This record gives sequence, structure tokens and C-alpha cells, in this order.
Amino acid sequence: MAGNWTRRELLARLGAAGGLGALAGCPSDGGTESPTETETASPTDPQRSPDSTDGGETPTASASTTTPQPPTASDYDRVVDVVEAGADPNGRETVLPVLNDIDPNDTLVEFPPGEYFIDGQWRLHEFQNFAVRGPEATITTVPNFTGPLFGFGGTGDASNLAVEGFTFDFRQRDTGPRPLYGRVRDGLYVGDVTVRGEFDIDQDGMRFDVTAPGGTGVVRNLRMPDGGHPRYPNTGCYVGETHRGHLRFEECRIDGFPDNGLYASPAVGRVDVLGGEYRNSGVSNVRVSGPATVRGVTVRCNEARAGVPNMRGIRLREGSDILVDNCRVVMDRVTESDGAITCAEWLESATVRNTHVTVRADGVRALWAKAPQSPLSGNRQYPLQVRNLTVDGSAATDAAVMVAERPGTLLETLCICQSGAARDGVHLLDSGQSTLSGANITVTGTPLVTTRSPLSRQNIRLRSVSPDGILHLSQCGCG
Repeated sequence: MAGNWTRRELLARLGAAGGLGALAGCPSDGGTESPTETETASPTDPQRSPDSTDGGETPTASASTTTPQPPTASDYDRVVDVVEAGADPNGRETVLPVLNDIDPNDTLVEFPPGEYFIDGQWRLHEFQNFAVRGPEATITTVPNFTGPLFGFGGTGDASNLAVEGFTFDFRQRDTGPRPLYGRVRDGLYVGDVTVRGEFDIDQDGMRFDVTAPGGTGVVRNLRMPDGGHPRYPNTGCYVGETHRGHLRFEECRIDGFPDNGLYASPAVGRVDVLGGEYRNSGVSNVRVSGPATVRGVTVRCNEARAGVPNMRGIRLREGSDILVDNCRVVMDRVTESDGAITCAEWLESATVRNTHVTVRADGVRALWAKAPQSPLSGNRQYPLQVRNLTVDGSAATDAAVMVAERPGTLLETLCICQSGAARDGVHLLDSGQSTLSGANITVTGTPLVTTRSPLSRQNIRLRSVSPDGILHLSQCGCG
């Protein structure tokens, strides 16, 4: 794939050649908080208690042998100050000629405080050990330019890339190019990068890939709070199909993109999402495929903008070895939504645990595990495991938890406390040989529905109440 093509351009090329199957991972489908409720989740990793019911099959994140770090001058043979090299720090003249003259190998490029105007791509296909740093530098550009502004790696031999600091200012009308493209074999570090302003041209946001199977990367404190205009189906941050290594997103913030906030499901390698906040994006706010971990993440949907479809919270798209742990998802207001946490038809196995979901948007499920497209492999005793899940809120109609055609599902230590009219608790459809253990379900509809789903039940408490007012977890006996 050419490094500066957009996903849309690539689809057009492959479509003309009859090769759309190569991009099966690309998308084709598209209140007021109570002061007593917790709105954030800690990104810490709680100690895991022994799993007596599944033989220790719960997936966990694999540890990287190395973690890329922020750049320091001592790590490079040369340090280039762009202002000393002739760049204008006042935003009047393009700095691109100065940047294009820099040899990137074993080089740290420093941007002193200031505003830097770039009217084209700074494109480097090959380099070894290259960094750019600008903690007080702002990058501006011209309208209707798609980017990338910083395009590092891709078709050539590139490794050890660090980008630290920088604010990309897209507040001018009709701006929103891809700010940063980083595709390297190994050693990717991106930290403290911010985008100000809405993406209001037809272009996706960031893209990162680590292409070597043993390669590692980290994206830390990426801030994209202003989203994209709904008239363009743009993605906030994309991890592409060439990713084969291990990439971590730590404490990032991505809001308001019509076509996924963090879109990592095409990735073949591991993607871990640790901490951070993701809000009000369409299709999904966080979207991964296995192997992956989503831990300590907060997702909130409370702004329903026309043109932002299917506002899912966390979407588990395909594969296996996916863990959702210690997350907080709040669904207050949506245009439409498959659910707060969804397991797509292509997902084989996953574990959701230690997670709190609040749903106030009517008809929206807290957890929806869709019928798998292919038979499950049977590699795990319980392919879908849901442990220590809390669901509250005033959502009416439908069911809080829906599992379809997934036999051998484990539901353990559930608290469901929902006060909206005609709200069911757990609905199992054609999902026999499943287990419901340690459940406390209080709803206005039917607490437990088993449609052609013989179920092992242990220590469960089911209550149906009238929808007279808001139920709090303490009223439901959940502590």
C-alpha cells in the first residue's frame, strides 16, 4: 500500500481490480450523570483472582520485551534545530524546504517554540533512528490539503521513529489533513501530540503500524478532542492491516469522529488500549480485533449528531484472545447504537470483566454478543466469558445483555439494575451449555430469558419491579 494513500483511495483502486477481499477489515457497516455514580475507570491493572471455572483460559496481554521511549539528544549522532537551519518560527513562510534538506538517519530534529507553516508533505520513506520533537511547536497548513503533513516510513526500510510534542492547528475552515503517518518495522514512539480543530475535509486522521512481528510501539497521550465534521466519514486514528507487532495506546483522548474513534480492527498484530477517554464517535469509539486488550478505558456517548451512525462503545470485531478489563462505558444519548460493548459476528472468543456500563439511551444493550458467522473452534471451555459486569441506568426496552448462538457462554458475578420500562435483564438465544453464576438482576421486564438455551444456574437472584423511578445499585442489592 502506498504510504500516502487514504483508505478510501485504496478501496477505489482495489475495487477497480476486483480485490476488495484484501481489505476485509475495513468498515462496511456502518443525560446528566448522577453525582453518586463513578464516571472514570482507573488504568491500573488489578490483581487477577484465580479462575476456577475456566482453567485459567482468560486471555491477558503479552508483555513487550522493550518499550520505546521519548527521544533524548544523547540517543542520536546529530541534533538539528530547524530555526537555526533557516525555518520560520512565526508561521509566515513554509518550512518544508528546510525539512526536506535534513538527513534523517540517526538524527533528532528540534522545533523550538513557535508556529510552523507546512504547505505539503514532509515525506521520509527510509531511515534508521529518527526523531522529531516540538513540545511548544504548533503546525499549521493550507486549506483542502489531505496530507500527511509528517509522513514517516511506509514503503521503505524504516525503524526507530520518535515523535514528541506538537500541536496541529486545524481550526481554519476546510483543514484537517492527516497530521501524522508512522509505519515502521520496530521502535515507534508517539507522545503528547494534540490536534486542535475539527477535521472538515475528506481525510482520516492519524495512522500507525509496526510491521515486524517482534516490533513494538507506543502512542501516549494523543489528544484529538474536536473530532470530525459529520459530512465526511472520517476515522480519528487508524491501525492498518500491515501492523504485525505490538502497539499500545496509553491515556489517549479521541472524540467525535463519524467513522470510528480508534479503529484498530484491521491490525494482525496485538493492539492494547490502556486508559484514556473516547467519546461520541460513530461505528465505534474503540474497535479492536484479537489479540488485543482494552483496559482502564472510559467511553462516553452523550452527543447525538446527525451523520454519526451506530454509536457503539467498545467493538470486538474478530479473532480471539481479546480482553476487556476494568472499563467504564456510559451511553447517555446516541443517534443509534448496537450496544455499549459488542461482539461482532466474526469474533471467536473474548473475556469482559471488572467493567461498569451505564445505559440511559432506550433500546441500547449494555452487551450484545452477536451470532458468530462460523462455528466456534472449541479451544476454550467458555469462548465468551463475562465476569464481574455491572449494568445500571434508566434505559427502556430490549435487554441489558443479549447473547445469540454462542453456546458455552460464562456469565459470572453480574449485577444488572435498570429501571426503564419493558427492560429485560439477560437474554440467551440458542446458547445452550452456558452458565449463569452469582447474578443479581433487577429490571422492569423479564430478568432472565432463555430461548432454546439450557442453562446452568448457580446463586442467582431475579427481580422484576415497576418502572416508578431511577434505581440505584444499592437498591438492587449490588453494594
